[in-house]
Amino acid sequence: MEFWPEDNQIQAKSSKKHGKGKSKTSPSGPAYLEAGRIQAVTLVENESRFEWTSPLHLSKSILSKSPKLTVGPIVEVFKPTRPPSLNMPATSLVQRVEQGANFLRTHFPEIEIAAELVRAELSADAQATHELDQYDPFAGNVLELLQVPDAVDGSHFLVFPMGEANCDLNISPFENLDQRLTFRPSARPVRSFATPIMQLALSKFSGLDNFLAARTFGSTVVLRISVDSGAPQLAIPESAVIFRDDIGLRPPLDIMFHSRHPDILLVNDEGAVYKCSLENNISQLAFSGIKNTDTGDKFWRLARAGSSEDGCLLSSSKNIQELDFRTADLALNLLSISTSERLTCVEHSGEDFLIRSASTERILWIDRRFPSRALLGVTHRRNHDRTLAVHTMTMMHDSQYCLVTSRKNNLVTVYDVSRSEDQLLHMNNMPYSFSLDMQEDRFSGDAFLGLGDQSAMFRITERGRVSCVNLTQTGIRDVLGGVHTSPMEVSASREKRREMAPLEAREFSETNMRPAYEQLFPSVNVINAQEEEDAEDVYDLLEELPAFWQKLDAPVEQVLTTYDILFRSGDAPKHRSRADFLSQSIFNSTRGYRIVSQGRFPVEEVRKGASWHSSIASVIGSLDETTVGDIRGITGRLHNFDLASSPSIPAPAMRRQDKDREQLALDLTLSKEIFSSTPFLQSSGSDDAEESGPSIRFRYLQPVPKRDYYSKEEQENSAFPLGVRLLLDEWDVGMDPEKYVFNETLGSDGETNMENKPHRGKKRENFRSPPSPLLQAQSLPAITALSSTQPTLLPPRVVGVESRVTQCEEIESQSLMTNTQVLSGPFGGRPAAAKKSSMVKKRMGGF
Repeated sequence: MEFWPEDNQIQAKSSKKHGKGKSKTSPSGPAYLEAGRIQAVTLVENESRFEWTSPLHLSKSILSKSPKLTVGPIVEVFKPTRPPSLNMPATSLVQRVEQGANFLRTHFPEIEIAAELVRAELSADAQATHELDQYDPFAGNVLELLQVPDAVDGSHFLVFPMGEANCDLNISPFENLDQRLTFRPSARPVRSFATPIMQLALSKFSGLDNFLAARTFGSTVVLRISVDSGAPQLAIPESAVIFRDDIGLRPPLDIMFHSRHPDILLVNDEGAVYKCSLENNISQLAFSGIKNTDTGDKFWRLARAGSSEDGCLLSSSKNIQELDFRTADLALNLLSISTSERLTCVEHSGEDFLIRSASTERILWIDRRFPSRALLGVTHRRNHDRTLAVHTMTMMHDSQYCLVTSRKNNLVTVYDVSRSEDQLLHMNNMPYSFSLDMQEDRFSGDAFLGLGDQSAMFRITERGRVSCVNLTQTGIRDVLGGVHTSPMEVSASREKRREMAPLEAREFSETNMRPAYEQLFPSVNVINAQEEEDAEDVYDLLEELPAFWQKLDAPVEQVLTTYDILFRSGDAPKHRSRADFLSQSIFNSTRGYRIVSQGRFPVEEVRKGASWHSSIASVIGSLDETTVGDIRGITGRLHNFDLASSPSIPAPAMRRQDKDREQLALDLTLSKEIFSSTPFLQSSGSDDAEESGPSIRFRYLQPVPKRDYYSKEEQENSAFPLGVRLLLDEWDVGMDPEKYVFNETLGSDGETNMENKPHRGKKRENFRSPPSPLLQAQSLPAITALSSTQPTLLPPRVVGVESRVTQCEEIESQSLMTNTQVLSGPFGGRPAAAKKSSMVKKRMGGF
């Protein structure tokens, strides 16, 4: 008998409730223990008698009562090496948007970025930061205990990361001094990585060497830890390096060693499990995984399934499965959760087939022999926390204690649950908790070291502080006094570092770039084989090309060349480049060259479907004379760039040269015509008024005016100066700039000399004011000049008339046109005032 009785009847759906009295959904699965709730009972046989028993088995006798754990003093064994986290000021989103916009305006004034875009980016960043603070799926346990029996310094070592960025690996030993376990910290890292360490995992199989796996942001490095004869320190060579390319181009979330064989298992963020052998450094897909129901949840964890060599346990946030690598993509479902409850941890299963796991609501005990049903569940009454972890600790008299810890607080809860003789799980004591008085409350790893009737619990904080607390059972005297620590070596912590020059800081690294070059420059045989596979697709592309403009869902904003139309008509390439003209098309082949050279390319159909098209062959030809002519002429002129003939040049290189020459000629030919799906706007049929001047008519490209996005008032469109409008009014799209002649329109003798100048609108009639009588009198008929031997005489001067006529001419010339120039004289352009006649007083009289 393994299970406690439970009520499996389907309860009737109760009416919907609102407000505070709303019904709460119970956790899925079997009956669970909860304080103050009626528990299940059953009859068991005890010495030929039957007696009632329940999951909560509390003994009233002091002698038979299960002992509890007591907590000793907290000892700091390693100082923090990371700086404290920055306290970000509590600013609202509106303030952060304003600060970001001011920063962009100050440092990047030439870039106009809308405030809505800044707000969207900051909102997404705040949401991602909040989700990462609540739960980081890539964070694993970074504290491990290593046991090396033949080591000189001791048999136990503490492995943890250190440094300002958690990139340095530290392995410090324990020593037995006077029957006391003493921790001797070391400030020197045994190895440094390029990225922070996210998880550490140790091999648990019994062999000559131990393996340590360090999962970082960049890769997973497997180290072999061994002891050389006579060497005072451990030998830690590199055994294997696993990159993302080896696990499906996805980042790993959890790593684990097999129980017996030196194989490492990895699970990526899609739930695919990969098995990597350390003997031959070959990784292969062991289980493709089952997609998580919540696509945004990236929780995947691995655990050992006893001593099984061909399987493991895989846990998501809703399911626990047992995998068997001998069957393809088949898994035994051990537990499924259908409510909002999420799994947070799954512990390794031992020989007793028990699996201890934690969720956001309960602590579960599952037997691998009985799938789809848990043996026991206990509610922990904690807040929603996705960092809960379960640790099982075995002490004297086979007493097992289940400790539940969290990365976000110092609280540790103890559950005394074990299997009795009736094969039922009993809770021997009510759950109790204790808090570790530490300076920090954010942790990144836990480790336990058994000391016989005692146990030492190690915890490492996010800053790298390692602390230890001794756990003992009640009634047992603490003789050893827990774990002690020795002071760190001054020479190691204060080692003088000399300044390193740039050349001394170089690191040697070797990378094989052959696969990259083979992909960029494939051989002729590979190209020919690919062209044979794409032969039918090339002809299908030619059939679909005339209907390119009809299949467009939306007009294309930019002008397209013939190659762009070919590229957009076919399927999207596997390896997309930053620009279309850098991407390879199936038409770039020998068949494409022959189709164009033989005149079978349907360019006329493409022209008919386009709203506008033009040839830029003359422009390209003026830049390079090699591109003048048809495709055969271009190919002939490209022979000037061939390699010098030499018998040492291999035949494949010559064939590759001929093929590249044809492809270059094909690309140049397909770039000589441009097309547009949007027609150019025609000039307006009527001129603007002379008072406002002509307006600017934008055709293909439209300007984007600068606006103040923070102003709430309506903003008018920007007006262009009159000079700019007059200058642009002289130009029309399609005119030849070499035939343009500038005409001075201000003079009276100016004539229009511009060729192909379209006349817009009706001709304006020139209305002139009638000439004045004075001008009519002056406009005399033309007199034919005759040759004369006598000198020309001046006309006789009429006294009293010339002054009057001259004065009238001056007044009339001033009234015909407004004078904008300042005339000479003391009064500018104003007529001079008449002088007052001075009366000369004569003396009259005499003597």
